[in-house]
This record gives sequence, C-alpha cells and structure tokens, in this order.
Amino acid sequence: MNRIHFYFFVIICVSSCINTNNNLFEELSSFHTGIDFRNDLSYDENFNIFNYRNYYNGGGVGLGDINNDGLIDIFFNSNLEENRLYLNKGNFKFEDITEIAGVAGTKSWSTGVSLADINADGFLDIYVSNSGDIKGDNKQNELFINNGDLTFTEMASDYGLDDTGYSTHAAFFDYDRDGDLDCYLLNNSYKGGFRITNVGSNQRPIRDSVGGDKLFRNDDGFFKDVSEEAGIYGSVIGFGLGVTVGDVDNDGWMDIYVSNDFFERDYLYINNQDGTYTEQLEDQIKSISAASMGADMADINNDGYAEIFVTDMLPEPDERIKTVTTFDNWDRHQYIKSSGYWNQFTRNTLQLNNGDDTFSEIGRLTGVQATDWSWGALMFDFQNDGNKDIFVANGIYQDLTDQDFLQYVTQEEVIREIASPGSVNYKKLIDLIPSVPVPNYAFLNNGDLNFENQTKFLGLYKPSFSNGSAYGDLDNDGDYDLVVNNVNMKAFIYKNNTDKFYPENKYLKIKLRGKDQNLDAIGSKVFAYSGNNLYTLEQMPIRGFQSTVDNNLIIGVGNNEVLDSVLVKWYDGSISKIQNINSSQTVMIDINESEKPKSKSTLKSKSYFKESTNELISYMHRENEYVDFDKDRLLFHMSSSEGSCICTGDLNNDRNEDIYIGGSSGYPGEIFLYYKGRYIKKTVDILNLDKDSEDTDCLIFDANGDGNNDLYVASGGNEFSVYSPELRDRLYFNDKLKFTKSRQILPAGNFSSSSVVIKNDFDSDGDYDLFVGSRLVPQKYGIPASSYILRNEGDGNFINISDSIAPGLKELGMVTDAKWVDYDRDNDYDLVIVGHWMPVTIFKNDNNIFKKTIQKNLLNSNGWWNTINVSDLNNDGFDDLIVGNQGKNSRFRASTDKPLRMYVNDFDENGSIEQVIFQYNGDSAYTMSLRHDLVMQMPSLKKRYLKYNSYKNQTANDIFSTEKLNSSQLNLIFDLETSILINKSGIFNKTSIPVDAQFSSVHSIYTDDINQDGYLDIILGGNLHSVKPEVGRYDANFGQVYISKNGVHFSKIRNVESGIRFIGQVRDIVGLKVNNIDELIVLNNNDSLQSFSFIR
Repeated sequence: MNRIHFYFFVIICVSSCINTNNNLFEELSSFHTGIDFRNDLSYDENFNIFNYRNYYNGGGVGLGDINNDGLIDIFFNSNLEENRLYLNKGNFKFEDITEIAGVAGTKSWSTGVSLADINADGFLDIYVSNSGDIKGDNKQNELFINNGDLTFTEMASDYGLDDTGYSTHAAFFDYDRDGDLDCYLLNNSYKGGFRITNVGSNQRPIRDSVGGDKLFRNDDGFFKDVSEEAGIYGSVIGFGLGVTVGDVDNDGWMDIYVSNDFFERDYLYINNQDGTYTEQLEDQIKSISAASMGADMADINNDGYAEIFVTDMLPEPDERIKTVTTFDNWDRHQYIKSSGYWNQFTRNTLQLNNGDDTFSEIGRLTGVQATDWSWGALMFDFQNDGNKDIFVANGIYQDLTDQDFLQYVTQEEVIREIASPGSVNYKKLIDLIPSVPVPNYAFLNNGDLNFENQTKFLGLYKPSFSNGSAYGDLDNDGDYDLVVNNVNMKAFIYKNNTDKFYPENKYLKIKLRGKDQNLDAIGSKVFAYSGNNLYTLEQMPIRGFQSTVDNNLIIGVGNNEVLDSVLVKWYDGSISKIQNINSSQTVMIDINESEKPKSKSTLKSKSYFKESTNELISYMHRENEYVDFDKDRLLFHMSSSEGSCICTGDLNNDRNEDIYIGGSSGYPGEIFLYYKGRYIKKTVDILNLDKDSEDTDCLIFDANGDGNNDLYVASGGNEFSVYSPELRDRLYFNDKLKFTKSRQILPAGNFSSSSVVIKNDFDSDGDYDLFVGSRLVPQKYGIPASSYILRNEGDGNFINISDSIAPGLKELGMVTDAKWVDYDRDNDYDLVIVGHWMPVTIFKNDNNIFKKTIQKNLLNSNGWWNTINVSDLNNDGFDDLIVGNQGKNSRFRASTDKPLRMYVNDFDENGSIEQVIFQYNGDSAYTMSLRHDLVMQMPSLKKRYLKYNSYKNQTANDIFSTEKLNSSQLNLIFDLETSILINKSGIFNKTSIPVDAQFSSVHSIYTDDINQDGYLDIILGGNLHSVKPEVGRYDANFGQVYISKNGVHFSKIRNVESGIRFIGQVRDIVGLKVNNIDELIVLNNNDSLQSFSFIR
C-alpha cells in the first residue's frame, strides 16, 4: 500500500513538472518560483478608501540585477506591510532576501519603486516612494544604497531625497546632460477635494509648499530642488499618477510626460537644452485622458519616434459601461476646458507622434481605448516579431464608481443608517462597495497601427486587481517575461515562451555601458536596421505605473538572421555604430568607444507647400453657440456646427477669382475681392441683413445671364424650426457689385435645411441648373429629407422639377454633398450623392430623367459620408470618387454583418421624436445611451430600469415593443471608412488607402498633381469638435497629403515633408492662382482661415 502511495506521489510530481501551457505567457506558481508576495490591504475606521483616496492604487514592481550576477531580481512594493526583495537564483527560482538586505522599509505606505545606480558605483540602488500617512509624518521617501554585498543602507536624507509629499513614483535620468542622474519626483496632491469648484482656475502656476511635483538636480551627489527655475509645475491640483520620460522630439534631450488624475490635465515638458523645460501639452496634443493613470512611451510604428500611451477607466463590455460608467455632459466639458483643463475624455489615449511637434490621438482607431480601471501601461514586444505590443494592468478592489452603489448610499434612509452626527460607520459603508476582479488586457501589434485584443490567447486573462507591472528577461532566453503586483492576491510571475511558440523570431539583446555618473547609459537610444525595417528602443527603465523594467534592451527582429547595423545615440550626444550583426545574441556596447557625430547639414528637404496664412487674406470664422444636445439628448454629434463654406468666382469682372466665405448664424457671410495680390473685404449690406441664417454651401455663377456672376448661398443647420425663414436659401443677383436678393423661396417654395448646391446645364439650354441637397428635416434628425433639382428658366428664376425628372430625390435622406459627373461616359452628366446614414447613391441621367441606382458594390455603403471629390486618379478617362467618411478613430463601429442602427420615433408619445442608437458589442447590439440619459429623455422607462444593473445588455427588443420598433424610421450604417472608389468602365470598386485616412472625420478633399508625376495626389482635411464628451471629439487630422503611385496606390507623407499643417476643423479647401502662384485656401470652422502656396 505504501508503494502505491509512493508511485502516486511520483506521478503527481512528474505531471506537475510537465509544461502543458499553450499560451505565450505562462503563469508560474509560487511553489515553483518561491515568490509568495501579496499586497494585502485591510482597512479600519481611521484609514480606508474614504479618508485616503489612493487606498487601492496598489504598489509597484522593480526589476534589476542588484548583485551583478547576470540575473534579474525582483522588488515588490507593499502598501501596508513590508516591501519584499527576491534574489533570482536561476530557472525562475527566487529567494526572499528582504530581511538580510534591509529594504523592507519603515514608512507607513509605499507606492512606487525606482531602480537606478544613483551613486555610480556599479550597483543598482533602490528608491522607494512613500505616501499614505494622512495624519503623521511617516512618509519620507527612502533611498536604499546598494553596499555590493546584498545589503543596503537607507540614505535618502544624505542625498536630499527624503521628500515628505504624497509620492507616487520617481524617475532618474540626466535631464541637463551633465553626466549624472537627476530626479523627477511625482507627487499626488495633499488636497482632499477633487472638484474644480473647490479650487477654481489659474492654480497650476502656484506652487504647493508641502507637496507638488519636483525636479531635483544632482549636484555632486546631493539632489537640489530646482523645480521652479526649471519650469516644473507643483501645485495643489497636481494629482500625478504617472511620470514617463523619453526623448519625444528626437533632439537627444529627455522630455517628460506627467499623467494627472481627476480634473487637472496632463503635462508635456519639452527640454529646452539649457536646464529648463517648457510645458507644451496644449500646443502638441489635442485630446487627453480625463483620469490619467499609468503611461508609457515607445515607438509602436517603427518610424523612430516615440508614442505616448496613457490609461484611464473606460470599460469595454456593455455590462460594465452601463453599471460603472458616467461621462461629463456638454456643459460641464465646456466649463472644464474654459477653466484651463483642456480637452479631457474618459478613455485610454494613444498619442501617435507625427514627428513635427504634434500628436494624433488614435486610441479608438487601434481599439486600445477601453481597458476598465487601468493602472500599469507597458509597450514592449511580446513575441519578438519587431512590433511593440501593449499590456495593461487593471482592476480596483472596491469600485466606488458602481452606479447602483452610489444611488443606494445617497438615499436619505441609508445615510441615516450609516452616518450619525459626528461619526460614520465606515465598515458598513465599505462593505457595500462591489468588488469585481477583471482581467488585464494585452494587445498584439499586427503592424500598420492594427492592434488586436489577444488577452486570452496570450494567457493573461486571469481576473485580478492588478496595479504595478514590469517586464524583464528573468531567465536570459532573449524575451521579456512579465511581473504584476496585485491587491489582495499573489503577484503574477509570467514566463514568456516565445522560444517555444515563435522559434522563427529572432532578437538582439543589448547591454549599454555608460561612463562617469551614468553607468547604465540612461537616456540613450538604440536604432537597429534590417533592410527597410527600423527598430527603436530607449534606455529608460523607470516606466509604467510605479515600476522599473529590465535595463537590458531586447529588440525583436522577426525572422532576420542578420541586422545591417545598430546605431546608438548616447545620452551625451555621441554615437556608436556597428554593422552586420547576427541576431539572437547579446552584445555589449560601450560609450567609451563612441564618437562625436558629424555636424548636421543645415539643408532642409524640399516641401511641396509653404504656409502663406494672412499674406493673402485675413479671416476668422466664428461658430454660434447653439447646443443640439439640449433638444436631441440622445444624439452624439451636433449638426448645427458642420459649416461653413467657401466659394470662388469673378464678382467684379476683372478676370480674377474673388471669394465668398459663409458665416454661421449670427455672423454674416463676407465677400473678398482680389486686389494687387491680396483679398480685401467688400462690405455688402444685404449680407448683414441675412446674418441669422447658417451658411452651409455657396456657389458663384451667372444665374440670370446678364454677364455678372451671382451668388447662391444655401441655408441650413439644425437650430431652426421648419417654419423659420432663416432656412430660406438666398440667391443674390449681382449688378456691378450691387446685390439684390431673389424673391423666390428657395430651393422649393418651403423652408428646408440645405447642405449643398451644385450647378450644371443638364438640359443644354445655355444656362446653369441646380441641384440642392437637404441635410435634414429641421429639428427631426434621422427623418429622411427631400432634395431638389431646380431648372433655370434663363432669368434666374428656378423651378423645382424633381418630381417629374428625379422622383427618387423625395425623402432621399440626410444629404451632405453631391457632384455632377459623367461616370459612365455616355456624354451626359449624372448625379452622385452622399450623406449621413446613406449609401453612395448614383442618379443616372437617361435623357434628362434621373434614375436612382445603387450599384451592387455600393449596396451596403451606408456611412456617415461628409464630402465627395470627383477626380480621374488613374488616368483611364473615367472619373473616380474619393469620399470622406467618419473614419475609424471613434467609439462607433460598423460593418456589413454588424451595422450601426438608429431608430427614430416618438417613443414616449409626447409629441417629439427621439433617436436611439444601437451598436454591437460582441454578438449583440446595445443602446449607446447610458441609463440616466435614456430615462431623462423617456421618464416612462424609469420604473423598468430602477437599477443600473437591470439596464446592462439591453437590446432594442428589450427596451421597446415590437410595434414601436416596426413603426420607427430605421437608419443603418455599414461603413465608416473614408474611401477611394475606382471607376472601372462605370462600375465603382473600393480600393485601399493608408490607415491614416481613418484618423478623423473627413470634411474636405482636394486633388492636384503635387509632385508633378502626371498623377493626381490627394489632400484630406477634417475634424469635428462639437460632439458629446462620451464619444470624444475628432481632431487627429492635421492635413493629410497622399502621394499617388501610378494612380493606384497612395502613400501618406509627413506634414514636415508636405509643408502642410491644418490647425482645426477643416470645412473647405479651394485652389486659387494668385500672382501666378497656385494657392490653397483652407476654411476652418470656428478658427482662422489658412492659406498655403505650392512650391513648384
């Protein structure tokens, strides 16, 4: 019997040793590693989440070789208990040496850990950030100096680093390039309240005497606070949770990104190379996270420039969105911005570095914007394929954002039960808070800005409450393993099995050897080249959330056996270069073998454009302040701010093009006449009389055949009722610059919201006829509107003949743009129309009868189309289409199988319509409206959804009756991509365009042969800011130039190469020739007009 037990024991042991893991990351047990660390958090009446807001922020992870044996050791922060240090014994076996090393810490609450050789003796030291002692003074930061014998001596005060703020993390780097490591200390505000109304505005420059971020300069081993003179903010509103250091502008000097929680915006400090910084976030970044937490900086698209990834709290699953999420409304968002806190939105943000001191926020495009309550952010190459992936550690042990909890505890009877005069039953209150572990997130980078959530596949899906995390090569096999610190559960130790699952992927492990007081070469950059591939890493191990990663650099190079070269740009400006390096090895590169770089050429590469703004014309468009959401509470985009317009034509018969620019409601349109190389404003009184109309499009042409060009201005917007005369289109007859308005009620004898007017003599009678498209039925968004063809009687009198020659225009839809084009080359002009919730629609001209046709390839082309351009891109004689859409950098998703749906009906039968949008999240479509928004709009639903939990995963059929849904106007969207449609003998086929075209909504398109190779190139302009904060504005397009390759393929060039940088919401781009120079005139909504000169 004993022998049977013995065999059984052996079988169990052998089985447990066999690796049955089928994931890239294999979680190792504490039995195997010897690491049983837990960051356990209990609470009492005096110390808990309600009197210390960062109670569940968790602790960091520090990775580094503390004894120089070639193995990476692990340090864990514990908030309430002792910090732990584990010595790596090899083969993922670790020994707890905390007591021997003397690094447990004596302070009340530890947060972050920074490993750096601060005294440059060749051994890593440990700097621990402390916080949490809300009543006493037991939170000085600790500096454990490595004695070189596995023991440490605490010497923070000797170095001037025993700061007493609510410290989160510290970054050590050489900011002034004097050869030693300085320190940026991230502190969280002492201030308990975190509402803007508690502090007001203009607080950022006022330094907090007891807290605030600090920059310490290393002066011969003592760290001196130089924050104020260096330009570093340190106010009471600085709720810093992440500090990320790197060279964002590739000038060789270290810049700083600080992510702030609560209402304070983040900071981007650009190094001035003179010991000071300039904070430039608002100049370079247009949208940021609202509750910024962890962050990281790395080159995700292998162009040599570092991107910035910042985490927030937006969940992905519908049940989490509907139960724990709330968003600022429009008014509060505007108040936040006007108070100086910038454009903040609840989501992760991924800032794509454009290489010209601007960033495009593409988190929604890449799908990394929603990872729940997120802390650690790390960008590194999981499987050595050459692309940096993204890991996010998330979870909150007790979720104060649970809406049912908040609704419950704010009831008067509950308040009376929990709180009595002078006391609060914290235990009872805290026990009510839900505690739901959630999985971490891992996104694989497939290249071309395509990220895919592969958390389950990678083996990182275990639900947890994770915070600090760090990567390092713990077993020296050439890939990065992963360590995660958790609240109230054991830490995760993940072994990376790249060598098993991706043996074809090679790597190059680089150890950098610095000199003097920076022996680990902090701040250096490595560039590896293989063919057309570039791989970049920066030596800055202190990163992520409260953590430090391995300071050995591993560059994944895919299947490349040999690298052409490796270039090191050292922290002091010198360079090293080695060539023809075999992959899958470790190389040591020493700064002492570097050389000073050759002087840079002052010659700049040729650009295609030069900005000429204000040289030709000075104009500022101003948008009126109407808020669509006050009436249409369930919509996400404003329709009233989609204008304005610009058109050109000779108004004074001097053979020069003049300009009309439309105004928003309350601001008249303006005429500018050409005069001696500039455009001068011409005062026209009649335009001022019509200033209450919203100009949406315009056209200069000779309407009445008198030889003078007249002016047609389309009136639209969503702020007027169907009875408002402000919606009347205006035709101004021109008699030598004396304008009179046509008495007709255009376009069709009734008031409608027009969006586009285009001319064409379709009946060949010698005068111009018109198509006028309708954007919407006034104040009934979603109901299809009728558009019109107007026949010119020859004297400027227009007759609506739509019913007889184009009956399909009746209730066609929500038209945004249209073009006359002979798409089938049958010698007559057809009509192509696009709009919102509409397919690309063709009205084929058959003997002046226009028949609505939707080609098979365009059958499911319903989109949020904004504009259309007609150009023969491939020189085959057939006109192709470029169509501007919403783009894919948004919360909205649509496909043929999973369309976006909008039901329009008077659901609560109160006499006004509602628009309810449903979007797929997984395999079912749920309403995008939060419970409180839907209930506010339809109070009758409140009884059905008393709790937020009952509202999760509700489909259209769950919320509304079948009868209501069947009687609703149903609008669909299948396609959100800005697209090129190549015309193949009258049949349109969608072709590819670089992913950059999907960065933002596109509202204007211009084509020209920019590089003069015989093929038309493309310029895209767009952006839309007037949207609800919960979806976030669209602002990632700075003017995109695409160069044609034989009229088939297009490649985007950087703005620094093109010479174009659009500043805002582009609504129109027109070309003019001025003084024999081709000019681009760019109309920005609610901003300055821009102009650019072609450099031919």
